Amino acid sequence: MSWFIPRAGFLERLSDEEKMRLGQICPPRTYNKDEAVFMTGDRCDELTIVLDGMLKIVRQGPSGRERILHLSGPGDILGAEFLEDEATYKADAVCASDGVTTCPINREQFVQVARELPRVTLSLVGSLAAHLTHLEDQIESATAPVIVRLGRVLAWTARRFGREEPGGWVRLTSELRQEDLAAMSGSTRVTVTHTLGQLRDLGLVEGTRGRYRVKLEALEAMIEDLLWES
Repeated sequence: MSWFIPRAGFLERLSDEEKMRLGQICPPRTYNKDEAVFMTGDRCDELTIVLDGMLKIVRQGPSGRERILHLSGPGDILGAEFLEDEATYKADAVCASDGVTTCPINREQFVQVARELPRVTLSLVGSLAAHLTHLEDQIESATAPVIVRLGRVLAWTARRFGREEPGGWVRLTSELRQEDLAAMSGSTRVTVTHTLGQLRDLGLVEGTRGRYRVKLEALEAMIEDLLWES
C-alpha cells in the first residue's frame, strides 16, 4: 500500500500556528463509525491526514466479507499518490470509531499550502522519506517466519491502539478476526490459527474470536530474538 504512510510524524513537525493555518486552508472533516472516507476505485485526488479516531483499511473478499489490511489512526497519511494523474484507491477506508477527523488536502490547496507554509511541504517530504524506510522494513519482514510477522502485527496494534492492563498485558481495542490477522501479516487463516496457538503456549497472547490481549514487552523481545537468529 504505497499510498498509506503510517505514523508519518507530519503533524509533530509543525508549529501550532502552522497547524491552525493548515486547518483554515484545508478544513477538517468529521465522520461517524462505519462511514467510508473513500472506497476502492475512487479517484485518489486528495491527501488525507488522520487527526483523530481510528480507520480500517479494508478490501472486500469474493463473498463480500471485508478483510482488514491495516488500522489507521492520528498522524497517519492516506492518499500519498494524490498528485499522480488517474490514481485510484486500492482499498476502502472505513471508520472504526465515532469522531474520526481528517484533514483532506486537494491539489489546489496543496499549492496554496506550499506557497504560504513552506515548512508544511518540507514536513511532508520528510514523511515520504520516512515512508521509504517503512517499505524497506516491510520487505525485510516479508521473509521473516510467520510467528515474527504475526507478532509484529499484534505488537504494533497494541502499541498504537491498545489499552494497558495489569501484569504487562495490553488489550487490543479493535476486534481482529483471524482472516484480518492473516491479511495483515501476509499469511493464511490456517497458519495464523496455528501460530496464535504457539503464542498462547508461550504465554504471550490470550483471547480468541477477535478479542485478544498481548504481553507486549515480552512479545517484542521474542520478535527481536528470532530476528537475530534468522
